Amino acid sequence: MTTKYDHEIIHHDPREGFDHGEPATRKITGFVVVSVITLVITIMALQSYFEKVWNEAVYNKVLSVPGEEVNDLRSLSTWRLNNYEYADPAKVRVRIPFDRAKELFLADQAAGKTFYPGKPTEPKPEEPAAGGHAEPEPGEQFGGKQPEAAKK
Repeated sequence: MTTKYDHEIIHHDPREGFDHGEPATRKITGFVVVSVITLVITIMALQSYFEKVWNEAVYNKVLSVPGEEVNDLRSLSTWRLNNYEYADPAKVRVRIPFDRAKELFLADQAAGKTFYPGKPTEPKPEEPAAGGHAEPEPGEQFGGKQPEAAKK
């Protein structure tokens, strides 16, 4: 018998049957399932880690950095709190530094020149009405007159 192989092919007896011990399909299927589950979990973990790192980088580089306008506004506010300047274009009002304004206010308060009281005061306690009952009569709450809805 001529074949294209260099060695002789040994034919087995068909009565031997199929070797049911090989391959172990249950083990192979279990290995494939476990491998796929592990792969999915790894991909999800890497995706969540990437999103976490990405969001932190965006926050640190974009969101937490104050803009140029905010820095300009802060420097203008600081300058206005610490320097003298005209408050209006007509040069009628003058803005003074905060510390100087505080000194002048405290001096006016010590001299008693302030319009508002500089000392803390306690409010007077409310006293109940002389009649002795807390609930007003139906006509009393409207100054002796009954409202239109109560007349009907």
